[in-house]
Amino acid sequence: MIAFVRIEDSSVDVKISYTEVAEKVWGFQYSHIPIFVNHDNYGIDSNDGFFLSFSLFLSDYTKRWLSVKGSWDSTTLTVRQVKGNSDQIVVMSGFEQELLINQKGFYNLVAYLAKRVNGEIMVGENGDWVSLAAFTNQYRKIMTTPFAEAVNKSIEYGSQYAPGKEEPGMDRYFF
Repeated sequence: MIAFVRIEDSSVDVKISYTEVAEKVWGFQYSHIPIFVNHDNYGIDSNDGFFLSFSLFLSDYTKRWLSVKGSWDSTTLTVRQVKGNSDQIVVMSGFEQELLINQKGFYNLVAYLAKRVNGEIMVGENGDWVSLAAFTNQYRKIMTTPFAEAVNKSIEYGSQYAPGKEEPGMDRYFF
């Protein structure tokens, strides 16, 4: 999955730790559900190019997650400023089609960033730019799915089906 957020207010200062952003986008509280958050930076910082990749180790939450096939085990979400276009942020996940738990995190992360930078959103590489309100209305059901339900539905699907195509483009936008 891939989406872009256009930064409308370059004076914004976005700074949030990886655990705080994980709690916000996936909808859990670490103090109640201690899931390890794998990360490659300490958080999202607008002064550091919005650089963060992070994922949950869902087997910490439930051993049922171990029945999920193959590479579904990863819930990695990646955020970066677009190389050569500092007024856009790209958000990507590993696959073109994701399990519900990663869709929940992805759409909530895109919305969080758009709200913080007062920006518009484009889903996909050739979509139309839409407002945060339009985006939220379109993906509300996924975004508000309770954490436990999203994990359970992901286990059901991921136990039966292997992941599809990997999301292309990370190299184009990051390096």
